[in-house]
Amino acid sequence: MNPHLSLHCYLQDTPSEQALPCSDVTIHADPASLRAIAHFLLASADTFDQAQERAGMHAHLQDEWDGWQDDFPDLVVVAA
Repeated sequence: MNPHLSLHCYLQDTPSEQALPCSDVTIHADPASLRAIAHFLLASADTFDQAQERAGMHAHLQDEWDGWQDDFPDLVVVAA
């Protein structure tokens, strides 16, 4: 499989029908939150690797992290 990475985002408080391409992303977080995000990314990669069919597979950080707070932005990973 060829490597693939694209980043898309919705701007806060700006309605949009579709996510916009982003050239970079800044994560401003404490070490524990960064570890939670890293765990989520690794677990998602493992799940995607094990899937027979990846089309449409995605995961939301807000659904997987017990430390999630309502004022946090969601992080969604989509299988390529």
